[in-house]
Amino acid sequence: MAISNLPYDDGVIVRAVADVPARDQSVSDVRVDFLSDDIGAGGSATVTATITWSISAADAVSILDQARLPQGASGPAAENGAHDQHADHAPHDHAVDDAAVPGA
Repeated sequence: MAISNLPYDDGVIVRAVADVPARDQSVSDVRVDFLSDDIGAGGSATVTATITWSISAADAVSILDQARLPQGASGPAAENGAHDQHADHAPHDHAVDDAAVPGA
């Protein structure tokens, strides 16, 4: 069930989930892609994973309230991963800083 068609800030959602008790957490579909042949300190890689948290519905509503962007919002939050994120859709693939992922 979608609560709203307003855009949400993904970073706010991920950080807020760390502050609520999770009923369950799982990690799947982990992938590491090297962006060049350089596997030293100068090279880069992307790490992609699906992290799923099961939390209370009340906590989810509170998190969405915190993460909701004003309609027509623009700026850093809207440009860096904010999009229409609904409770009934699977998460979208967006890069997240390690500090924003609980246990990272």
